[in-house]
Amino acid sequence: MSPVDTTAGKAAPRARLGLWALCALLPVLGLGYQVAAKETALALAQTDFGLDWFEDLFRQPWAGVLIVFELGSFAAWMTVLARMRLAAAFPLTALGYVLIIGVSWAAFHEPASAAQVVGGAVILAGVWLIGRGEPRAGD
Repeated sequence: MSPVDTTAGKAAPRARLGLWALCALLPVLGLGYQVAAKETALALAQTDFGLDWFEDLFRQPWAGVLIVFELGSFAAWMTVLARMRLAAAFPLTALGYVLIIGVSWAAFHEPASAAQVVGGAVILAGVWLIGRGEPRAGD
């Protein structure tokens, strides 16, 4: 009689939970990137584009944060794509648009129009509908 592997049954739900955690993290990483990009752009706003601009860019702490978020996003996205179909994974990136509207309003005091709020709701509904249309095993 061969031993029973009790870890196999536990590993699959954990792996699935880890994958969904990465999926949830992707829009947050994208949001972090955009906030760091905005902060960097604001810091560089008074510098004309040229060599001085690049010198100032490399002195900006937010530019380093931007690179960290980009690398984190890349690693998370590659991991997700290795385990999910592109058609299922890509709609999750649209959630970043909704987060950006909220953060640009809250953190940078940029106006959010009614059209943007409605558009954000449409995006959320679209991601939900696409997710519900995902084929199930055995279908």
